Amino acid sequence: MLHAAARKPLVAAIDGPAFGGGLEIALACHARISTPTSQLGLTELQYGIIPGFGGTQRLPRLVGLPKALEMILMSKRVNGKDAFSMSLVDALAPADELIRSASRWGLDISEARKPWIRSLYRTNRLEPLKEARLILNMARDEAQKQNPNVTHPLICIDVIEEGIVSGARIGLWKEAEALNELRQSETCKSLVHIFFARYNTSKISGITDMGLQPRKVNRVGVIGPGSIAIATAFILANFPVILKEDDENYLVSALGEIKANLQSHLMAGKMTTEKLERAVSLLKGVLNYDSFKDVDLVVEALSRSFLDVSQNPDGCIPVAVTWHTQELAKDAHWERYIRTCYREVVKFANKSSIFARGLVKVPPIWK
Repeated sequence: MLHAAARKPLVAAIDGPAFGGGLEIALACHARISTPTSQLGLTELQYGIIPGFGGTQRLPRLVGLPKALEMILMSKRVNGKDAFSMSLVDALAPADELIRSASRWGLDISEARKPWIRSLYRTNRLEPLKEARLILNMARDEAQKQNPNVTHPLICIDVIEEGIVSGARIGLWKEAEALNELRQSETCKSLVHIFFARYNTSKISGITDMGLQPRKVNRVGVIGPGSIAIATAFILANFPVILKEDDENYLVSALGEIKANLQSHLMAGKMTTEKLERAVSLLKGVLNYDSFKDVDLVVEALSRSFLDVSQNPDGCIPVAVTWHTQELAKDAHWERYIRTCYREVVKFANKSSIFARGLVKVPPIWK
């Protein structure tokens, strides 16, 4: 609101990252000048919230509804060149000329050589209401398909629609109310936990400060009651997986469910038939530990205690993923949390030097 009431032109000079609230402040200025290599994005949805400083209202008015939805719902980052091509920024300048360029732009605005634009009240980039509602409904369908267990993407779409239908000021009020509620949600707490867990595991005393190189993981063993989702995650990341069960009937059932998971990716258009066949070939089911002599990493999902490391061959890294079933049953979003945790395990296997030493414990992410 201070930006909107300003009597002097405000020009944002952007160099480097401008994410979340930083970009929203720039959106509220009368113009934006960026370096070509700057990174811009509204990344709030990956933390379970929505933009809260007017981003849901200003971004669609600057770049149009489809591009705004893509940036916000996918937490997509764009560089300065792309931002300029989509009218997110008004001009590009090299870093050593950035401040002078922004100052000249502000002087041109004050002397009426360039327009005095308040982004909150622009409408020329917005689609007609009927077309806008069609775009928003398509976005809702896609959001529900991609993330059926979370609500904040749908709330974000509702906030954007409110601003288009009822005006930007009412949209801002709805944005503020929605943000305040989402900040208290379990989804937000869990996604923020993941963010800090990922950050903290990149800086572990005695590991990451020793110049260790990540161990190459070629084959993964998976055991335990949560093995289906874990095995699916590793296969989708192109890891050969050995799935171990104690009972043959359970093994056949688990293999069938994993193949059904992979088949669902084909049906959703996320995978070709050729890639499906390749993915299925990465899966092997066993009833004993004999094949585990060839694995580099073992992941076990269990309810109380960690796996017996004595069962693992020398040089193999065991990882335990734990949760309390009764607590999860109370949480409507538990499946998303578990799957996110599994994806983090896969990322660790790909590139984290943490696997160069010892046992790694992946904590429950809903604490």
